[in-house]
Amino acid sequence: MKYMDKLPTVISCCFCCFLRAGTVMIAIFSFISGLIFAPNVSHMKGFWNMDPVLSYHSAATEHTIQIILGVVSIMLCLVSVMLLVGAICNIPMLILIYQWGALLYSATVFLLLFILAVFCFFVHSNCVLAGAALCALMVCEVLVTLYFLIVANSLRMSLKYAESDDVFY
Repeated sequence: MKYMDKLPTVISCCFCCFLRAGTVMIAIFSFISGLIFAPNVSHMKGFWNMDPVLSYHSAATEHTIQIILGVVSIMLCLVSVMLLVGAICNIPMLILIYQWGALLYSATVFLLLFILAVFCFFVHSNCVLAGAALCALMVCEVLVTLYFLIVANSLRMSLKYAESDDVFY
């Protein structure tokens, strides 16, 4: 629990709204993001179908990545609901659970996008542009997750500070 305490804090979300409102928006955005990729877990054709252009090993890798992405997206939906409840009901522990869940989701998606980018760059030389787009997506995903973690952590720290007895008037 001490690892998240070392993150920097902010006083508002997106420079304009309160931490609680920003955290609620983050919870809703994270839930919708998880909901978008959750159907991939059913092993049906998700948002992409590369079977005609990929070899057998690449297609198997793509299907595995789809299923893993679906599973972690369902996990993101669950921890997003916890963040929403934690932000509305002032429960710092639920916010902390979201932080670790979002970190796990981000690390998993980063790894999956990295694997796909490696396939684009080194296995299939005709999709270098797709590999570059995946690399840009990896950077954006890390930056957005980092900001979400900082905002959620700021609310959690302010809730912890407000409930402690160390407040002097």
